[in-house]
Amino acid sequence: MLKLAHILDRICVYAARIAGLLLLLLTAVILYDIIGRQFFNTGSVALQELEWHLHGAIAVLGFGYAYTRNAHVRIDIFHQNFSDRLKLQVEIVGIILLLTPFLLAILWYGFDFAHRSFTRNEGSSGGLGLDHRWIIKSAVPLSALLALFGAWAVLIRAVATLRGVRASAYEMVGLWKS
Repeated sequence: MLKLAHILDRICVYAARIAGLLLLLLTAVILYDIIGRQFFNTGSVALQELEWHLHGAIAVLGFGYAYTRNAHVRIDIFHQNFSDRLKLQVEIVGIILLLTPFLLAILWYGFDFAHRSFTRNEGSSGGLGLDHRWIIKSAVPLSALLALFGAWAVLIRAVATLRGVRASAYEMVGLWKS
């Protein structure tokens, strides 16, 4: 099972690397847009929409990675005082009962959201923006899938740690070191 966790984790890592490359592209697009508007009196709605689309893709591609690295928002008021064992148990219950059903719903409805956009050949509402709106709408189910992969990798490692299969399995990703 730890091999499966490793595979899921690697998928999240690769998605985060793609997000890093998109960040470079976003930087170039923003520079091009700013220089064009300031010095050449050019600007376009499509270019500004591309900036927003790239920004959104960068954010969602990192969801799974952020979860595996404990870089997500967590309310630690009570959690910080729990024992390591209780923290793992809370994490397992949270992933199974709360996070997984929520992400599966986003995946299900997000796929429908993107599919409807694709079948309608949806474009920018202003007409001057980008066509193929389904591409960015596909980021919704993709983000849910990547977050699921990250959560399930953490879940597998947490279960393995509680079972004593590999005491440092959960610490591999820097979570809750004692």
